[in-house]
Amino acid sequence: MTKTALLAVSILAALAACGGKRKTEDTTPEGPTISNRPGDTTDRSASMFPPEKMDEINRLLERKRPTVSRCLTMAVDNQELPKNSRGKVTLGMTISPAGKAGSIKVIKTSLESKALTDCVIGKVQEIQFPDLPKPYETSYTYAFEAIQ
Repeated sequence: MTKTALLAVSILAALAACGGKRKTEDTTPEGPTISNRPGDTTDRSASMFPPEKMDEINRLLERKRPTVSRCLTMAVDNQELPKNSRGKVTLGMTISPAGKAGSIKVIKTSLESKALTDCVIGKVQEIQFPDLPKPYETSYTYAFEAIQ
């Protein structure tokens, strides 16, 4: 093989390895896009929830877990669910500015028991959440496992 043929084969191999295309400049913007249109100066910070409030809401829902777990015991005792029941109930709710949960709905459940879901909703309604600047929509999942 001549030097020219060897050089041509090397160039073709290099082109094949890189896809044979020239590198194009990436024009994808990095980071957030900020509009500089007039009128886009609205301060939205008052409508946002401080992370501390969201953490406190989750802590309060978590603290209620032992009480909520008794709802499964009650449903098993009423023979609505078998003794070896296990599953999850996901609730959707709106927490009012005064800190009370309202509009509580079962979003998803793997345990079909009206007594269980009514009990869980009742326990969550007992929670006094922190005061908020506006209504806050959230969801929370409780997991259940019957002790045999």
